[in-house]
Amino acid sequence: MKVSLNYTENLHFKASARQFKDFSVDEPTSFHGTDLGPSSVEYLLIGIGGCLGTTFIYCLQKKNIKMKSVEIVVDGKLSHVGPKMLLRLTKVNAEIKFKPEENASSEEINLCINKFREYCIVSNSIADGLPINVNCNKI
Repeated sequence: MKVSLNYTENLHFKASARQFKDFSVDEPTSFHGTDLGPSSVEYLLIGIGGCLGTTFIYCLQKKNIKMKSVEIVVDGKLSHVGPKMLLRLTKVNAEIKFKPEENASSEEINLCINKFREYCIVSNSIADGLPINVNCNKI
């Protein structure tokens, strides 16, 4: 699995993943960006919410439970931490609000609620302390 980012100007990048091309990654003006797209931190939160949502829905689908609606809100808290007071994402809260079809089994829904989180690749990779290797090469 691979993505690519190409610098355009200021703090703005155009990113690509699989067949999805040229979506923006930028910082808000309050962080010296040009506000042309979500920030990297916002994409991380989107990734957490998307992964939690897809694993929850997948579990429900396997049990033939249909949803009328599902809304996921992921709230990240940024704080300055450590002796250098570096800005870090220090807490993430995710809330999944859902409305099942009337005939949905509460027992089956509760099984998914208690089980789906262990299958979320993104949140578990972060929680497990994902190692990240970085190489910088002048071309």
